[in-house]
Amino acid sequence: MIIAIDGTAGSGKGTLSKRLSKKLNLPYLDTGILYRKVAFELFKKEKKTTFNFDKDTIKLMIEIIKSNNFVNIKKNDFLRDDKIGLLASEIGKVKTIRTHLNSMQIKFVNDSVVLKKGCILDGRDIGTIILPNADIKFFITASPEVRAKRKLKEKVNANLQPHEQKCMFNKYLLKINERDDNDFNRKISPLKKAIDAFEIDTSDLTPKEVEEIAINKIYKKKT
Repeated sequence: MIIAIDGTAGSGKGTLSKRLSKKLNLPYLDTGILYRKVAFELFKKEKKTTFNFDKDTIKLMIEIIKSNNFVNIKKNDFLRDDKIGLLASEIGKVKTIRTHLNSMQIKFVNDSVVLKKGCILDGRDIGTIILPNADIKFFITASPEVRAKRKLKEKVNANLQPHEQKCMFNKYLLKINERDDNDFNRKISPLKKAIDAFEIDTSDLTPKEVEEIAINKIYKKKT
């Protein structure tokens, strides 16, 4: 079974994907990490996070993708840094780079189907562009406020005063809204719900509850 999962940043699509991968014994690819890897390597080389993506920058990004080290870049805290996330979102607007990374995603799917008869991909355009014929599609969302609270819970220091926490919450909310604006409104492969996707709002749900809803939909689809 091929499962496509799309959704907004911080909505819980990655958590759901990992849980489904374990439950169904299917290979899982977080496609957003590919863009973050490009952003991370670009930042390391250029020491900045703002680019106009001219020919030289695009050439450098293609070299990064084609390098032997690209697939071996291990997940680390800096890959999840907000600045890297925003740069990754900007890189997602570059058609040439999307084409290269899309090819990597399709190869992963084809290899997984041969080895495991299926896979799970999550991202922003999986159900609409990468896997339009996926066996089942999910669109995961949550309110910006809930996502900002989740981010705050991940990052907050117990010693912070209430006014400091409020300041951090507002900062995260601003970044989430900025990321949403980038993802929904870019010209190339914008984030949108596939017509045949099941939408799950995780705002008031636990990860286990989200998993149960998804599993129920999957089993119904299989029968």
